[in-house]
Amino acid sequence: MTRKLSMRPSINLVISEPYITVEEFCRRTGYKKGTVRQMYRENRLPIRNKDGVNGLIEINMLALIIEAAAGHEITMQA
Repeated sequence: MTRKLSMRPSINLVISEPYITVEEFCRRTGYKKGTVRQMYRENRLPIRNKDGVNGLIEINMLALIIEAAAGHEITMQA
């Protein structure tokens, strides 16, 4: 009896929070708030569309994971 084994590993990612606040992003990454805000202004961080000028900035964690995976031969399936 022979089995066909896939040479491609299977990785499952669980995203508990697709959007997080700047404060939570800083806590998780160790970045300072000013650095994160600068990254946001330079469009280096994907954010959820905010309501108005003073709206809450929420960082799109799903977009960051997809961006990180894009550099590798990973197939995304929902």
